[in-house]
Amino acid sequence: MLTPPWFAPFLVFLAQWRGKVWYKELFNRSQDGLATALAALAWQFFQQNPVYLGPWNVSAGVGIATASLAFFAVNTTLVTTAIHLANKVTWREAWRRNFSWLALSYLLLSPIALLLARAYETPLLGNWGGWTVLFFLIPLYYSRFYWDEKVRLEAAFDATLETLMHALEAKDPQTRLHSERVAEIARDLARKVKNGDEAYAQAVYRAARLHDIGKIGIPEFVLLKPGPLSPAEREAIEKHPEFGAEMLKPGAKVAFEPLVYNIILYHHERWDGRGYPKRLAGHEIPEEARIVGLADAYEAMTAGRPYRKAKSPEEALREVQEMSGIQFDPRLVEAFIELWQEDPLWRDREAYLKAKAGKEGSVSRFILPPLSSPWASPSPSESGQGTSEE
Repeated sequence: MLTPPWFAPFLVFLAQWRGKVWYKELFNRSQDGLATALAALAWQFFQQNPVYLGPWNVSAGVGIATASLAFFAVNTTLVTTAIHLANKVTWREAWRRNFSWLALSYLLLSPIALLLARAYETPLLGNWGGWTVLFFLIPLYYSRFYWDEKVRLEAAFDATLETLMHALEAKDPQTRLHSERVAEIARDLARKVKNGDEAYAQAVYRAARLHDIGKIGIPEFVLLKPGPLSPAEREAIEKHPEFGAEMLKPGAKVAFEPLVYNIILYHHERWDGRGYPKRLAGHEIPEEARIVGLADAYEAMTAGRPYRKAKSPEEALREVQEMSGIQFDPRLVEAFIELWQEDPLWRDREAYLKAKAGKEGSVSRFILPPLSSPWASPSPSESGQGTSEE
């Protein structure tokens, strides 16, 4: 706003070179510079071609909004294309997951940029507008500081999650695949029932990865027993949700939000109130726990056990439908059926295994036999109550 259009992208290109991989930095600086250049040209156009709304000159407002949208469009288009090519995801999905929620933020923040430019041109402190700009930037700096802290806490959450999952994986190697597939099913289902709320879907995904973390507290001879459990062993295994919730209590105020505890503690509750550990029923069960409970059951049905053949995706879907209103929230079942009919990767376990093996570059890590532990992949029809509880 205050310089020729070419000057801003030039500064963007030169600034913030962090010494990382050169071609990534070159791409990042170039796309930032291009986006800034087009935004500057959009602003300049409306300053040279005023727009009036009745007697009022609205060029500044229209110009800043157009510049913001131009920057957003160029920046997100180029970055999404890079993500699409590097990660083999569809362009639309990459954009939706990473940037769909940012457009409104760009528009809402653009008046602040206009305010700072006007403050520079008309100093409120002394004869130099820079003092005024610096004064306004102080709260923005602290906002960014607290945002960075939030990001660091999320990174700590993810690191802790991975550490806990590796610990459980060392005890029961089958758990990693089970938890990853459950998490992907739960993420898609959460996104479906929340009308595309990506933040909620990702929160459910991260928490679902931990849903069985309490099994760390279960003796291995029980956890890995190849046959049916005795009543005492069943009672022991049914304590794993409470073990998991207790393990994460120290991080309650730092990294783990209530959603995480709800999923870990309540994912074995049933719609009819015959689940465990609290025997909650209906809407007493937190929605995120109901989502993960359904995802957990479907993954279990299609995984199989040494003494029971895995169900086909079609058989598992029929069982989910039969348990609607009994074990599962009927509304979630309807959403799950719609998702299933879209043929997601997780629908077929063998296809999921192959895709994971290719992505990880290690077939031996993911091409596994049916789960040896009866508690890693439960089926609704296996208990006397007709439940998918473990």
